[in-house]
Amino acid sequence: MTFDYGAETPSSEFVNPPTLLNCIGLPSGRVKLLNFQAKLSDVWQCADVLPLHSPKQHVVCLHHFNKSMKLDRSLDGRTRREITGKGDVAFLPADVPTMLRPVLQDQHQVLSYSYLVVEPGYLAEMAIANGISRQLEFIPRFAAPDPLLHEITAALTALPAIPDPADKLFIETVLNAACAQLLRKYAKIRHPLSGPPRLTNDQLSEAINYIHQNLGESLDLSSVARAAGLSVFHFARLFKEATGETPFRFVTRARIQLAKGLLRKTRLPISEIAERVGYRTSSHFSSRFRVISGCSPDTYRRQAHPSAPSLRLV
Repeated sequence: MTFDYGAETPSSEFVNPPTLLNCIGLPSGRVKLLNFQAKLSDVWQCADVLPLHSPKQHVVCLHHFNKSMKLDRSLDGRTRREITGKGDVAFLPADVPTMLRPVLQDQHQVLSYSYLVVEPGYLAEMAIANGISRQLEFIPRFAAPDPLLHEITAALTALPAIPDPADKLFIETVLNAACAQLLRKYAKIRHPLSGPPRLTNDQLSEAINYIHQNLGESLDLSSVARAAGLSVFHFARLFKEATGETPFRFVTRARIQLAKGLLRKTRLPISEIAERVGYRTSSHFSSRFRVISGCSPDTYRRQAHPSAPSLRLV
């Protein structure tokens, strides 16, 4: 039995499927982070519905359990009782038979967990782009700590409810870092990630020019990488090495710098300045401005023109 972990809706056989809190992914849908919450009794029912099966995608199970849990897991012909808790990760490669059965203790206990779901073709393309053979064999892993993947999960789930115009850049960068970790830690044949040693001056200039020309738009990592003439898979790493900042941080700082100039040189309402630099709401713009600059846009404008009356044009 093959099971599609990337399906938009759970299988109709599930009686009480886990609650999907949110789904964060690449625009292509080929990499997704699904965050769930469920009662232990619901997880038990799902295990009955989904016995031995093979995932269609590579699946990373991230456990956020507040207290240790006992799980009986079968993976590639081996069975093990896991005692697992917050910070542990199990890796289910595509097409590898697997089965999970929780040990029913407190059936009303609420569990939080995530699935990082990656299409095999996406990892194959990433491998080729970084000088790694397409013929990769991935190692099934029972639950064990993987702090990096959990930090990635935490970073994505902490995104604000109101989208930031640089969120696409941030999500793509972080999810690609997770995929690089899968290649580094869970591939049977490991090679150092390669690719161009650095961005050339022309490539860096093209990327930065593209960013500045599109600060009012919803930028994404693939478009900036394309402007530099590079694959998205290693652009973010090379950009940070060249500038000392991630693309997300660089874009956010550039937007705030543009906003500062508009605050100093114009009497535009703050709501219009927010729109010009790519923010959907003035409140979100003000919040981001305060994080970067240490004060609100209105305070910054008053400090730039101390003799002028307050311009609370929002």
